[in-house]
Amino acid sequence: MEIHKRQINPNSVPNIMVINLAKRASGKQWICLLWILNLLSLLHCTGCSTTSKSTLNVNLDDSFHQVKTVAVLRFDDKAIQQEGVQGFVVQSIPNPDAGEILAEIFTNELSRIYTYSILTRAEVKDRIRASGVKERTLASQKDFAALQKTLKVDAIVFGKIDAFGIKNMPIYERGIAAFSAECIDIRNGNVVWSIEVNRGEPYKNEIAVAKEMTRKLMEQLKDDLKK
Repeated sequence: MEIHKRQINPNSVPNIMVINLAKRASGKQWICLLWILNLLSLLHCTGCSTTSKSTLNVNLDDSFHQVKTVAVLRFDDKAIQQEGVQGFVVQSIPNPDAGEILAEIFTNELSRIYTYSILTRAEVKDRIRASGVKERTLASQKDFAALQKTLKVDAIVFGKIDAFGIKNMPIYERGIAAFSAECIDIRNGNVVWSIEVNRGEPYKNEIAVAKEMTRKLMEQLKDDLKK
């Protein structure tokens, strides 16, 4: 899968506006411009820090160690796609492929810990296509019997996205990734493990932020699997 990467854009609309104002300003306009720049600097100072929250909860009962095969379904990104682009001076721009991108990231990172046998995203799509049901429908209904019959795995990772995109600030951009995921043993309905991430980081896009946080949490999961 080709993941759509969004680069940090030094020529964003707010930045161009400031440059154009500086070129045209004279006299009293400079006073207003300086006031605006001071305000933008304040926004920069208060917004450029990294904000982060991440949790991993693991159910260490017998089913935790009995799960051998796992599939990751497309994450539910309906909420952020309905919002669309918001704001003018500070724009929030959601990634249009958020659900698929996060499913791909989780598939790749779970494959790295070498404990589970993970279906690739291509395998998941092929098996679902053969069943004649849409992936979004299977994910939203959580019909475990139908999922086990279709995908033939022990557990499935379901995810939901609260934010995944770029916040375009007047002076810089920051990547925002907020999502949750849970791995459910579809043979009995038990939650094997769950993850929650909420992170914003300046000068990175949302994909880089999500990859970094998911990898860290998967390393923690790998350690728990050894217990």
